Amino acid sequence: MAAVRIVDIKGLYLPGSPDGSAPPGTTRAAGYSPGYKSQDDQGRIYINRDLDGEWARNTQLIEITVEVTGLEGELPDDARIRWSARDPDDPFNERPEVHPDWAPMLDENDFDASGSYVTSAGEDNEGTTDSRTGWEEVEGYALSDATETSASTAISGMRSTIRRRMTDIAGDNLIVRAELDGVAEAAGDETGIMTLWRRIDVEYIRMESAPSLPVDEVPKHFEPVFTQLDFAEERVIQDRQRLALDASTLGETASRFVSEVFSHAGAPGWFCLIAALEPHPVPQARGALLFTGMVTILDGGEGERRREYVEIPGDHPDASQVTFRWDGEQVSFAVAMAAVLADPPRTQLWLEPHDIQSQFTAGDGSVAHAYRHRLFFFPRARRRGAAWEPPGYGLPRRVEADVWGPGAAYVAGMSPTIDIGPARYFAGRTIVFTQHRAWWDPDREQPRPGYEQRTLHTIVHELTHAFGMPHKCGYFDYLTPRRTTCSMNYRSHWMIDADQQLIPGTADRVGHDLCGRHVKETRRVRLEDNRGLRWR
Repeated sequence: MAAVRIVDIKGLYLPGSPDGSAPPGTTRAAGYSPGYKSQDDQGRIYINRDLDGEWARNTQLIEITVEVTGLEGELPDDARIRWSARDPDDPFNERPEVHPDWAPMLDENDFDASGSYVTSAGEDNEGTTDSRTGWEEVEGYALSDATETSASTAISGMRSTIRRRMTDIAGDNLIVRAELDGVAEAAGDETGIMTLWRRIDVEYIRMESAPSLPVDEVPKHFEPVFTQLDFAEERVIQDRQRLALDASTLGETASRFVSEVFSHAGAPGWFCLIAALEPHPVPQARGALLFTGMVTILDGGEGERRREYVEIPGDHPDASQVTFRWDGEQVSFAVAMAAVLADPPRTQLWLEPHDIQSQFTAGDGSVAHAYRHRLFFFPRARRRGAAWEPPGYGLPRRVEADVWGPGAAYVAGMSPTIDIGPARYFAGRTIVFTQHRAWWDPDREQPRPGYEQRTLHTIVHELTHAFGMPHKCGYFDYLTPRRTTCSMNYRSHWMIDADQQLIPGTADRVGHDLCGRHVKETRRVRLEDNRGLRWR
């Protein structure tokens, strides 16, 4: 009996780097394996890569070769290979570790309008190809009858080859089948599920005195967004104990520093991660306690300028933070502005709200897009646009408060941006300050216990910014059982419920994984459109 057998797929990669020899800057977490056809449904096809794995903008494709076997005699003149392609279901949302609340966000095609599960439905790819039909002829194997889902090719020397252009969104997938036309009782062959992945090379730079970062633990946290992070071998540079003179100059100085040391800046497909020491001279202790006692929470201003404040006695222009305590709860707010008033001497402390970006979408990498939709939570109200709505954190109007002066709070990690014209962009550049007091013991000159896990959270958080994603989404991570919150949150913030109101007791639960919304929207990002990356 005649049969068609898939014997090779160029552009398809087997996870695990089969040859184990891939050098830095090339595919390390997956490799080409002759004859592999994703029988295990794990095969990866890289977005913006050619058949050799090199960067090629708006190019993602495979080249499939089949062989005709078991045929007695010559092939009939009209014998051809009939190719077909189908879009199977994305099975990720049905994995046991995925929390059911996130499943409709991850694959809405499987659910009805009410959010009830219906079935595992295919035809859920979201990307587009740069070819009308998706099929492309290979020299020597004439292509005909091409439609979006099928095509026909000539056979030469009992073989035939075709190229298939793929869609451009991470997580899209495809199965391709090959059958023999013109021969009775011929068996066909097909691939397993082949999934679109991004492959990002990460230049890892470490200052000489900085402890190493847990880079080997990072890639698995980006697998849900179908992104393969290949970290280059560590490159050591000279120490620079502090990047900037103070917090006000850190942004500009850090951006300039990254430009100096990031050797692959602007090279397509590259991010960078830098293990630095300290951001700037930092205070050694918490700020002084300026006031403790009962305060009244008031509000003032109109529309989008409305915010809450408290008054405390005395002259305190340097007040930096207010911590409220009530009913066993505690929450802190930074002071946005301290206004000293006379008769009697007192200071108005206008509070900086906790911001939540719960409705973000994949964008062009600009900061403006990432933070287009925002909620602001005050002690007693939520501001959404110009709307002012209770309860915020639900504090009583009269409440206990501690007011602190400038102290030891400072940045642990950052993602220096790039300005292009009037717009600011995330640019795939991450710095982790390894001598942050939270995880560095200056007396013993070594990391504190838990250093690896604390820095891992910061790395995942900052690298997610590289995809143009905002922080402080206010959601739990995508996992079940529900224990930790999205890596993009701040530890001090409460999370939000389905009505976008705060959930008491949800601070200090930040984990290493992303929420379902960050997973889905990060998949949808087209990094090649981010002008800040300058990927030519």
